[in-house]
Amino acid sequence: MTMMNGMNALRSLVFGALALSAAASQACRVAPPAQRIAVEDQVRQPADVMVAQVIGATPLGGDAVEYNFLVLDQMRGLPRKVFTVLGRALSPYDQDGSYDRHQDFAFWARNGGRVTSGTDCAIHPSFVVGNSYLMFLGDAPTLRSFEKIDMVDGHPDPDDQWLAYVKTALSGTPARQDYERIGRLVYGLQRMQAQGDLDRQALAAQHAPDQLLMRAGRLADEYERILKEPKEAHRIPDQKIDAALREAASLHAALETWRNGAAR
Repeated sequence: MTMMNGMNALRSLVFGALALSAAASQACRVAPPAQRIAVEDQVRQPADVMVAQVIGATPLGGDAVEYNFLVLDQMRGLPRKVFTVLGRALSPYDQDGSYDRHQDFAFWARNGGRVTSGTDCAIHPSFVVGNSYLMFLGDAPTLRSFEKIDMVDGHPDPDDQWLAYVKTALSGTPARQDYERIGRLVYGLQRMQAQGDLDRQALAAQHAPDQLLMRAGRLADEYERILKEPKEAHRIPDQKIDAALREAASLHAALETWRNGAAR
């Protein structure tokens, strides 16, 4: 009887461990909400902000790497010339692009950003020696805390849209409330919704390509966010509005091309 009770107890422990493991795995399937904040909230974080170049990388064993940085442009926080960041080794699956100077709506959309959350729900960034990044160094890194910034003539790209937005936001200059452009965005997304361009379920039922489904989902999420929080629409950065308008036109054209091809 005692042995049976012991077996039952062991079974309970095993099942409990499996349940906890499954719950943790499920919890980390998507990055925590604190890592997926809107771009408007990113600059409000209590973090040091700078553009810095990777000047060295020291393997620490396993996947861990210590990256050494040289500060190129300190925008907020304690002045420093060099610093280190503990991250992981770059893998073939890592994204180290600049989202086309951060003009791509994929960056500005929900879940946008160069890095990803690990299976432990923490961010372990990777970098390329020689490349430069716009860094937010604080206690709570997000998916946009380590964005690559291309260099032009030895200086951070002045036409990078994320860098331009962050500089303006940190300068304290009041954001220009361009209600006309916000109205254009809302009207454009309304038209796409009416045309079925943002209906993910309908597009999936029509066997739309995965890439088009993903792009439609990003714009649909933005449209739903505006409808749920209309009073916050004035906070949408100009750079994000421009990227969304370009993406809306591009996606509509791509869907029309796909539909015309599928109808043949």
